[in-house]
Amino acid sequence: MRLHLILAVAVVLATSTSVVAQEYGASRLPYPKSFSIEAGTGLLPLHMSFIPTYAYEEKLADKGQEAISEGSSYPVLNITGVLRTRPRTEFTLTAGASWYHHRIMQYSVFGIDPEGKPRYNLQDGTYIGWKDSEPVFTLTFQWRHLWNPQNAFVVYSALGAGLVIPTSMDMAPMPSLTPIAFRYGGRHFYGFAELTLGTLATIVHGGFGWHF
Repeated sequence: MRLHLILAVAVVLATSTSVVAQEYGASRLPYPKSFSIEAGTGLLPLHMSFIPTYAYEEKLADKGQEAISEGSSYPVLNITGVLRTRPRTEFTLTAGASWYHHRIMQYSVFGIDPEGKPRYNLQDGTYIGWKDSEPVFTLTFQWRHLWNPQNAFVVYSALGAGLVIPTSMDMAPMPSLTPIAFRYGGRHFYGFAELTLGTLATIVHGGFGWHF
């Protein structure tokens, strides 16, 4: 009887030790990394407020044209690669482009100046349509922390920095902050919405993603 009891205790101890060892070993294994692609859009990014349009306006002035800011729109397009390295950790790299979309006024010609260039009558203008400015590109790196990665509805925050790359100006760094963001979807396809400030967008940024 005593021998049976000792053997039973030994089997229980061996089994429990084996289970604990397996769980410990599994916890130390590398996390299976995964990758996602996101396409997003939002309001005018913060850096566009600091990009002067002098060069763009000078090109229009040479043709007797003027960009009317009233009614203009400011689109932004972002493509993001997302690498998930831990259950709660993601790293993102975003390439973006934004530009001004102006209504154009064309002024009439009333003469020629001494250099042979046309003179334009700024009191006689006609709207001739819309014109896009030269795009401003960005490259943004962020670290994301997922607060509840086990749920289908995920809440996360992000912090990083971006590089603003204007077409006709020097590059400039700029911080990027996403205090709160939401993601919802299935195993592969999902949608997201972010409250963000920086090179991605100003206040609102959202779109869709595909998890591989």
